[in-house]
Amino acid sequence: ESVPFRRFHLHVGSSACGGQFADGFELGIIGLAIALAAIPLHLNAIWMGLLGGAALAGLFVGSLVSGVIVDRIGRRKIFAWDMLFAAVLSIAQFFVVDAWQLLVLRFALGVVLGFDYVVSKALLTELSPIRFRGRLLSIMAIAWVAGYACSYAAGFLLRDLGPEAWRYMLIVSSLPSLLIFAFRFGVPESP
Repeated sequence: ESVPFRRFHLHVGSSACGGQFADGFELGIIGLAIALAAIPLHLNAIWMGLLGGAALAGLFVGSLVSGVIVDRIGRRKIFAWDMLFAAVLSIAQFFVVDAWQLLVLRFALGVVLGFDYVVSKALLTELSPIRFRGRLLSIMAIAWVAGYACSYAAGFLLRDLGPEAWRYMLIVSSLPSLLIFAFRFGVPESP
């Protein structure tokens, strides 16, 4: 509770904030991607709305059920592996040929991100000195917004890659998750 801020805390904070950046990126990129995927996937307004909201619906479900599971399995296991699951789901989006496939993947991605929201905040607060918790949680919120904004910048850069640009946007969203996945293995279980 009262230890000074150390390199260990920086690692935990970076791991948690990096996950929030990846979460924001994953959620933001769909806004640009579905606009470009409308013609190839034959999306009408209903499908575009469903695809835009699928990850948010999954996020709700994941956040709702994760508490009990996280308490039973342990925070570290989920914290260490959820970014890999998010990356795999993001890569799988590249290969969809129907709107329903993308819908299922976006919902599943939301569930994984819901788990990450719960476990990363819990782990960060449980492993951080009390004097720095508020600041670290604020930085997590900023990291999410930065990820969301960066997804739009990435989408802007990828938009002119032809009729498959939407696929590249969705697969690029796996990169932040993959980067942070490797970084999270040094974080211990919460006491």
